[in-house]
Amino acid sequence: MATIQKREGKTGQTYRVMIRVHGHPPLQRTFKRLSDAKSWAQETELGLRRGDYRPAAAEAKKRTLSDVIEKYRDEVLPHKAPNSQRAETTYIKFWEKELGGYALSFLSPEIISKKIALLNGAGDQRKLLKEGEKPAKPKSRKTVKLYRDNLEIMLKHAQNWGWMGSSNPMEGVTRITKANKERVRFLDDDERKALLTASKASPNPQLYPIVVFALCTGARKNEILKLTLKDLDLQRQVAILRETKNKETRKVPIVTYLMNVLNAHLEWREEYVKGMPDGSKFLFPREDGRLPIDIRKAWENARDKAGIIDFRFHDLRHSAASYLAMNGASQLEIAEVLGHKTLQMVKRYSHLSEDHTRDVVEKMTGKIFDMAD
Repeated sequence: MATIQKREGKTGQTYRVMIRVHGHPPLQRTFKRLSDAKSWAQETELGLRRGDYRPAAAEAKKRTLSDVIEKYRDEVLPHKAPNSQRAETTYIKFWEKELGGYALSFLSPEIISKKIALLNGAGDQRKLLKEGEKPAKPKSRKTVKLYRDNLEIMLKHAQNWGWMGSSNPMEGVTRITKANKERVRFLDDDERKALLTASKASPNPQLYPIVVFALCTGARKNEILKLTLKDLDLQRQVAILRETKNKETRKVPIVTYLMNVLNAHLEWREEYVKGMPDGSKFLFPREDGRLPIDIRKAWENARDKAGIIDFRFHDLRHSAASYLAMNGASQLEIAEVLGHKTLQMVKRYSHLSEDHTRDVVEKMTGKIFDMAD
């Protein structure tokens, strides 16, 4: 039989649950919320009567965070989208390295908060720095939030598996709110010229057309690299992006400059694939033709050679959207080009279009008032 006692203490109001079942030692637990107390009492009492109850406290002492991570990797992560899997793998590696050996019973808000402070302060790359080497940059507020939320999700799964009690240590770890998700970093005229020059001079001849494609269409890197020859229709001057983030096929226009660059690339590619046993279906193939090329190293080298700081390949997409806004494109037009389902994602570029609108109005008023004089 379960009884719940309401208590007043220095930290506020709490609820203590006491469960007594014949043939089993008494069980008790304290909760901050009455709803949690009732839920635990009901579930525990039912488990005791069935005979399948195992105290979560005992499980929490036997299980480590590494055990949770292993089960999460095997049973939960594979069902998520590929991009989510890649991102979460980074977060999981950090938690496994920092807290993997801890038993779940020893995980406390204080210990977890210290590890989050590590991310806030100096990133997750701790090593001896060579002379002249700079320390890892602190993580952004948004990134730290993703690390924190990932750990909370894993511990909630541990609770569902019966490895922890109803009290989650993440409840005592400060939530990260108001994380700025709107990064708008685009190339100015000098940076764009330097990057294009460095990309054209790259030992990888496929880098330049890929960069130009990104700047002209706002397509994501994976959308570009997974293009096949069948997806390219130069007569209609469109490219069909099938492997998109929102899993919806969309078309992007191939403008004159991009058309010229792609024609030159196709001539080079024709010779390049001759040495491949089965050719390749990809527009930008790797050496064996079986998969698209990996441009990570070539991209980083070209970016660094151009002297561009704090810039990712994905920021080419922001650059394309920013140029559209500065040249008078509406939010609806930008969303259509970039493949956004709603206008919310393109609001970050509104200040750029506002500047353009201001210039137009300035010219208009100048003319009409000159005429009035």
